[in-house]
Amino acid sequence: MQNNNPQNNQIKNNPGNNIKEIVGRKTKRSNKRPISITFVSIYGVAFAIAVLINVFVTIDFVDFLYGLLILLLFFGIPLIIVFLVLMFFNLRRNKRRTIGFIIGAAVCIIIVPLSLVFGGLFEDQLTRADEYFIEKNYEVAAKYYDYVISAEEDASKIEVAKTGKEKSQDFIDEAKSHMKNGDIYFDHEIFSRAEEEYRKAYKIYPYLEDIDSKIKLASKMHKEAGSLEDETDYVLLNENLKFKHIVGFPSFWGDVKISDPFIAEFKNIEMEKGRFFESDNELKVSGQLIGKNEIEKFVESEKGLFVFISAAIVDELGSVKWYKDGYIKGDSPYVRSGEIKEFSLINIIDGSIEPKDTLIIVAYLKKSILVLINQADPESPNAEKNIFALYSVLIP
Repeated sequence: MQNNNPQNNQIKNNPGNNIKEIVGRKTKRSNKRPISITFVSIYGVAFAIAVLINVFVTIDFVDFLYGLLILLLFFGIPLIIVFLVLMFFNLRRNKRRTIGFIIGAAVCIIIVPLSLVFGGLFEDQLTRADEYFIEKNYEVAAKYYDYVISAEEDASKIEVAKTGKEKSQDFIDEAKSHMKNGDIYFDHEIFSRAEEEYRKAYKIYPYLEDIDSKIKLASKMHKEAGSLEDETDYVLLNENLKFKHIVGFPSFWGDVKISDPFIAEFKNIEMEKGRFFESDNELKVSGQLIGKNEIEKFVESEKGLFVFISAAIVDELGSVKWYKDGYIKGDSPYVRSGEIKEFSLINIIDGSIEPKDTLIIVAYLKKSILVLINQADPESPNAEKNIFALYSVLIP
């Protein structure tokens, strides 16, 4: 029996070309992706990008969860509509895709109300800010206060947030100031004071970065230093004691500042000419230095003030006729509040002392003996001579 089907005859006559045509048709079908797959892929990428942005802009993990719920709600509602539309379009054409869209819509329908429910469990930003403030986590609290200030419409809440942010920043600044002081003491190998300052910072703001490790290290170094640290000569001055530049002193004294107020004073000053060591033209200037009560207020040291003394006699033109540097008498170079220390300075007179010449005596701290908390402060004791007691009189 003869087969008159032209299609069969064509296949028989040219089998190679027809196989290629059939394979090509299958390839075209396989490469043709449904628009639903493309949409879901783009939507998924957009959601992933939104989640990634949420990671970087959220304040903490709780805020991240809250942001994630908002994203699920934002992306979930449109996705329900899209899945339902695609389900109806594929209801008679493709059962497999229809089932997939039904499952997708069901998942979104479950996620959206759950996001609403769980989102409602989160406290408002101001309440969370206050909770972090109470926990002394001021940096996170400040971020939540910032959020309230920028997003809230209630004026009273904004005012509360501004106050909370200011207080948070004040505590952060105070803690950082103590930590900075501790770093300075640590650099001077005053480990006990460093540990004390670090602990003050921790008490104010326990979440301050590196404060735990600094406390441990300072404590360790303090124990290792032992009594050697207590023998170190240094003076710690309260930052409230201000020092200002002043002119009129002998130029060879270098950079000079005086304190405001003075925390010691000279009494019973006497001058005596004669031979004391090696010349008949010598001058002895003697007297007492008394520590004022302000020493306890401004000097952070149980030893008191380490005293250097300089005295000079200058004429009206500023020429120096006599000068001497020295120390107070006694077993200790320190003067405490209420203490009276004697001093005596002797040197050869250069020329002759005339009436209207000026005797100047100063008690001061050298820069090298001070632990400077804020050296860049123009009112800090960062001069070569930081004078805390001054005596100046015209010679009759």
